[in-house]
Amino acid sequence: MKAQNLASIFLYIAVLFHLLGMSGWTSAKLAQPIELAILALMLLSIFVLRKKKRKKRRARRPAPAPEVAVMLEHAEEGEPDK
Repeated sequence: MKAQNLASIFLYIAVLFHLLGMSGWTSAKLAQPIELAILALMLLSIFVLRKKKRKKRRARRPAPAPEVAVMLEHAEEGEPDK
């Protein structure tokens, strides 16, 4: 089952609990457990939808060509190009 479908099911159940609590059909003793169930279902749906954050990898720079290394050595030594 996809995470999005599971989260939507949890949210629909939370809405039903909310409507049940707001309708007044339940006793006052059940108000707090119903609110806790609503909170738990909403947090569970957020947890289900949360995606893992992946670290972005930087692209490696290719090693310079051997000719570049030789040119750098000549430039550091102060020799003119041949």
